[in-house]
Amino acid sequence: MGEIATVNSVEHAIRLVELLASSTNALGVSQMAQSLDLPRATIYRLLKTLAQREWVIQEGKTYRLSFRLTGLFGNAGVSAQAALARRMAPLLHQLVNETGETAHFAVLDGDRVVYLAKVDSPHPIRMFSQIGWRGPLHATGVGKVLLASSEPSLLSRVCNQALERFTPNTIVEKERLLAELALVRKQGYAIDAEELIEGLTCVAVPVISAEQVRGAISVAGPTARLGHPGRLAEILKAAVQTLPAPLSW
Repeated sequence: MGEIATVNSVEHAIRLVELLASSTNALGVSQMAQSLDLPRATIYRLLKTLAQREWVIQEGKTYRLSFRLTGLFGNAGVSAQAALARRMAPLLHQLVNETGETAHFAVLDGDRVVYLAKVDSPHPIRMFSQIGWRGPLHATGVGKVLLASSEPSLLSRVCNQALERFTPNTIVEKERLLAELALVRKQGYAIDAEELIEGLTCVAVPVISAEQVRGAISVAGPTARLGHPGRLAEILKAAVQTLPAPLSW
């Protein structure tokens, strides 16, 4: 029986994803072209397609797999981040026990925020989400926490693009968003006040290690049940202080 014909572009894309998954660092186009013995033009075309599907993130002149693959294939290609997420699991369980609401751990992923770990609320009416979900920075509590401490280039990029409206409460004006982020830096926590989903409120704080923001944790639930955001922020801040140091990628 003869060999089954294969589609070269699919094979090249799979090899590229496998290469990125096996690397502990982001890779440049020349590195990928040399490793796969493919023309640079082919690598560029593959990367463009993968980036459009949010499988790949560009960081300067290098590329890495996005955390979207965490939701699709478990911990594929993001072993260091997966290890950090596992370290956050006991803390998230503690927060759910203390607040009764769904808890998340999230990190930056290009121009988006991604959930790397979560523990559900025991209530039948709760926030429904999934690991690997990627959301907007300007309309989520964890996103605003991460954006408030981000590099100026990311902040400029997000503020200078059209900010999508999800609910009547979504902040879509650049000046209002900048003022909101200044408040986040001052008070040390962010609130998603029904800005992504009507009826849902989220409170988030940064996870800091070695003076760097490594991610954010949050609790989210129905607005009518959540209680005072400031009280929840204090619970979150106290929980973060119990994390073992250092936290690293």
